[in-house]
Amino acid sequence: MNSQQIDAEHHRLDINVTNFRDRRQVPNGTWRIVPVIDDERLPEATFDLKTADRLDSDSRTFLYDQNRSVYVIAFGISDDEDHPAFLMRTYQLFRGGGAKKPAKKKPLGKRISLKVFPRARRRKMANQFYRTARRLNPPKGNRILFASEMRTGLGGNLARVHDRMIERGLDKKYTFNHSFRVPATANKWSTLRLIYRLATSDTVLMDDYFGLLANLNIAPDTKIIQLWHAGSGFKAVGYSRFGKYGSPKLSNAHRKYTYVITGSKHLVPVYAEAFGIEESAVVPTGLPRIDTFLNEDHSRKVKDDFFASYPHLKGKKIVLFAPTFRGKSIGDAHYDYDRIDFEKLHEVCGDKYVVLFRMHHFISEEPPIPAEYADRLINFAEFPDTNDLLHVTDVLVTDYSSVIYEYTLLDKPILFYAYDKDTYSVVRGFHRDYDAVAPGKVCVTFDELLKSLQDEDFDLSKVEEFRRDNFDYVDTNSADRVIDWLVVGDHGNETGGFQPWLAPVPDDTAVGDQPLSDQSEE
Repeated sequence: MNSQQIDAEHHRLDINVTNFRDRRQVPNGTWRIVPVIDDERLPEATFDLKTADRLDSDSRTFLYDQNRSVYVIAFGISDDEDHPAFLMRTYQLFRGGGAKKPAKKKPLGKRISLKVFPRARRRKMANQFYRTARRLNPPKGNRILFASEMRTGLGGNLARVHDRMIERGLDKKYTFNHSFRVPATANKWSTLRLIYRLATSDTVLMDDYFGLLANLNIAPDTKIIQLWHAGSGFKAVGYSRFGKYGSPKLSNAHRKYTYVITGSKHLVPVYAEAFGIEESAVVPTGLPRIDTFLNEDHSRKVKDDFFASYPHLKGKKIVLFAPTFRGKSIGDAHYDYDRIDFEKLHEVCGDKYVVLFRMHHFISEEPPIPAEYADRLINFAEFPDTNDLLHVTDVLVTDYSSVIYEYTLLDKPILFYAYDKDTYSVVRGFHRDYDAVAPGKVCVTFDELLKSLQDEDFDLSKVEEFRRDNFDYVDTNSADRVIDWLVVGDHGNETGGFQPWLAPVPDDTAVGDQPLSDQSEE
């Protein structure tokens, strides 16, 4: 909860109902709001009856877990006619019933697959294994695990922190372990190995969603540090999307992080909301991968190596087409290639442009570039590093992707091809007004995009402001800040001042709660 004093008698109070205490939602019940200053309890919050219509309009119903669960926030007033108190009712409800699934038959033979066990039993077994591993081989204060469940190797922020620790000789003091899997390579043996490494590590560094955390009771003295692989971009993610398509459950892997890094103080509340954690756990270290990106020697080498490998692209203006995916996650990620007229794009390229397609790594389907256009339209999915491509890019074409973060540091034009921005805004949601913040020209039709490209009709007017809002540090020291503040040090914030207090009100209509520990993300 955050508070702001307006005057001697009034405070503004912001309550994140999904992150009330210990990263849990406000429990079921009816609550009065009581201000407490320096341990002194003041009169409870009252309500202006002239604005009573807001009680219903501001109440919310959040559907999640494939519409099987709901979290209801309903506002009302007490029945005191002289001093009606403001009430907040919170209920977590669960849908039961449905056809009973037939029991699964155990496979023949001595080997019994873990899949035959119900989810709750698998979770229990995983935690038993975790505790046993930790007891038999407890952390020694120097074990660091670099891990990803979305990539098969080191990359981005994770790679830069890893490499910088080696450059500083910290690999002599700390023991490094690694775990890299994607859903296609995960199996029960790699899962057991990963649980063992999580149990025996002192610090875990990751760079994306890590679903296994949701089902493990991680020891409180293990530091889980999320080096999120992207800036905040425009699209709402995580708990910023609570109650919408793809919404997380109230208990989720994101809520297990000890710390999350971000590029600026401006983004701290955005990340705290997205991950369902307190703002003090979000540390604006800057993005480690920027260290390498801004290194001039590295930039020169990237350009030289690129044109040595692709000499036929030298002298061309390079357009990088790098949108984000549509869909909920890696399981249904896609892009509507019907929105691209390859014939027209090839024609507009002429002898001036070449377009490199770099689709989001969640998207398995390659862009269907006709063979006759392959001289100017090229799928660059296999190129090892998107950031390296940015150094040779003359014009970036994207939509809601965080690739814009690094690119704005180069003072080069961006065209935003946002053909579905209205639908996307409703289904996924934006953190900020898209048209107002986008550091480039926004095109909603492909013909508009082609004309802007052909006429070199770009807009750089908002780039500087975007940079200022999203980068506290434009230097090559972000990895060192992560290492010194979070990995080998410990960052902490103290809070104080006005503290609101929710006082429970007896309510015979309250619906019984279910154990919150069971509401975990798959």
